[in-house]
Amino acid sequence: MKRSKKLVSQALAILKDNLDRTGDPIGFKTPYWTEWANGLSLPRGGENVLLTARMYQMLPYIMQVTHLVGFAKPLLALRGFDEVVTQGNRMAGETVIRFKARGLKELKQKGGRILRGVVSALNKVGVHPGYLYEAEPYSGVLLYDLGLEEAIAPHIQRVYELLKKRGVDSVITVDPHTTYMMREIYPKYITNYDIKVKHYLEILSEQGENLAEFRTGETPEAFVIHDPCVMTRDLGIVEQVRKVGGALGIKILEPENTKVDTACCGGPVEYAFAHLTHQISGIRVGELARLNPNILVTCPICLINLRRHEEAMGIKVWDMGEIFFEGKSCT
Repeated sequence: MKRSKKLVSQALAILKDNLDRTGDPIGFKTPYWTEWANGLSLPRGGENVLLTARMYQMLPYIMQVTHLVGFAKPLLALRGFDEVVTQGNRMAGETVIRFKARGLKELKQKGGRILRGVVSALNKVGVHPGYLYEAEPYSGVLLYDLGLEEAIAPHIQRVYELLKKRGVDSVITVDPHTTYMMREIYPKYITNYDIKVKHYLEILSEQGENLAEFRTGETPEAFVIHDPCVMTRDLGIVEQVRKVGGALGIKILEPENTKVDTACCGGPVEYAFAHLTHQISGIRVGELARLNPNILVTCPICLINLRRHEEAMGIKVWDMGEIFFEGKSCT
């Protein structure tokens, strides 16, 4: 337990240091979050922008960070090793993580397909958001989720000032964590907070009649749904994904633990207890796979945790954005 506490403390220190230095949770100075938008000709900024907050784009790198943390865990009992880790992160973290993540090319491509699919669906219903490209900020949700509420205030202020400086009045989010952060937490730190926040599924569910043509023979006819905890319990976004699924003509199966009673994917304890995360996500996959091998998610954290079991349990994890991507190219 003592070693785990030290690991958590070190992980939090590195995370805060990364955000203070670069504005990015994994400490990258060179943008890795814009490649997915190549060729889409998205407007550069505007009053209404798509805010990915880098969440899907960082998945391959998060996998490597988690692996490196697990490797370092037995060494944390050594005196001074925590300072070595911090300095090593500053000097070589980006180089090492980028190199190791090269083997996760498929995951990187998957994240790109998801985001391109979301843009395609929004365009289909007449919504054409801009994008901030290399200036797109990270929301800071990891700091908040891990309890660093004092450290989050300056980051929130920086993000808000950036958005206002670029004339952003509203954002369309693509994941539940960023949505919750921007909608529920930012107003607690910003006086007269005035940025409108809407998840893309909320938009699409209001205009589902325009989505039918996305349905193709490339995707399964039925999925079992895994609801993200934040999406259902904190945001109340429950029926929207089901309504969109109905508009696409796909059958959505409900597992035993569903909607506001959904079960955890294991994400919250990943850094310190990777083995426990694997156990929790495996239990959840077992529940879902009893109904259907095709699992539908709407959260990058759920995606990364459940897909670990694809080969072993004979399942495939789909994000809703992929279904749009498979149905029609972005226009």
